Amino acid sequence: MLALAGLGFVLGRTMINQQQAEEQTPAGSDLEADVSQRIREFRRVKVKDGRKEWELTAHEAEFFTELGEVAITGPKMAFYGGDGRSVEVKGREGRVFLTDGNVQRIELSGGIDVTVGDYFVQTDKAIYFENINSIAAPGEVRLKGSDIALAGQSMLLELGSQRVLFRNGVKTTFKGARDDGGTSTSAAVATQPAAAPVQAP
Repeated sequence: MLALAGLGFVLGRTMINQQQAEEQTPAGSDLEADVSQRIREFRRVKVKDGRKEWELTAHEAEFFTELGEVAITGPKMAFYGGDGRSVEVKGREGRVFLTDGNVQRIELSGGIDVTVGDYFVQTDKAIYFENINSIAAPGEVRLKGSDIALAGQSMLLELGSQRVLFRNGVKTTFKGARDDGGTSTSAAVATQPAAAPVQAP
């Protein structure tokens, strides 16, 4: 059994509600109508029951109040689990979508790096959906760890359970295997949508 530092991988399930959530149209904001602002060192935090759930920071932010959107540069998001584990997401730019001042989703793009414990994910775009507390990556995704590497399409990271779901087949490479001569090798396996879960013992 692979040691995955508490992160469970479930391969091959369909990303739920992604397209519906992406098509939601935000309206309104907590700022006055027809007012736009540009600020440096942007920061927004969500606290629930006295516990910080996530924090978003950026080098700069520009508010588009009529659209209920905030454009951000140099964004970084941190999600805090109740068990002390955290997930970090970084990108070059992004956009925050608000409804009545509340965050509905946050889209980050450009060289996305996601850190989950000892695992690292690289992709081009990541979307955080507040209603399902999950991060979706609609394009190509590459995940790397000390003992495994995955490459696939359309990933969904469920923040509550810290499970990773892939919509399409995934190519998996297990590292550190040893052949009969004692030489370290890698084994690549093409995983289909019905693959069994691989998770920490």
